[in-house]
Amino acid sequence: WPGLVAEPLFAADLLPVCAPRLASQLKRASDLKGRSLLRVAHSPDDWPKWLKAASIARVTARGPEFEFYGQALQAAVDGLGVAMGIRPYIDDDLAAGRLVAPFELSVPKGMRWYLVYHGFRTGQRDFAAFRRWIIRAAAEPATRAKGQRSLVRDETSR
Repeated sequence: WPGLVAEPLFAADLLPVCAPRLASQLKRASDLKGRSLLRVAHSPDDWPKWLKAASIARVTARGPEFEFYGQALQAAVDGLGVAMGIRPYIDDDLAAGRLVAPFELSVPKGMRWYLVYHGFRTGQRDFAAFRRWIIRAAAEPATRAKGQRSLVRDETSR
């Protein structure tokens, strides 16, 4: 962005998530065949990207389609199927046990979020405080995620 400072905050990773009861029925990624895969209208490539990375052939992302990720995630919490979650947005749901990531594989979504601002703002006390806060807040989910490995079942241990 010409004339602006762009500081990366975080990248997004994709991983399937569902209610704990449904997760107990998913032992390996191929168990997704025949399941309701909850989709988001404006992100049609999320499921195909993850399925390809998981080397799962002949599984089509079929199931209800939602306008927003939040709707798909709520449907997953309610046990209606498996949604494609985006980290770090789902970290709180994973930590609270509302959602479970039944497979360890996560795939980069190919997007990054940035704090974009005019360089002269760094000298402004209020902006400097906001910048410190948002950079720290964006780093927290990644730090918490490292401690959440126990919430993600490891396929190799079966």
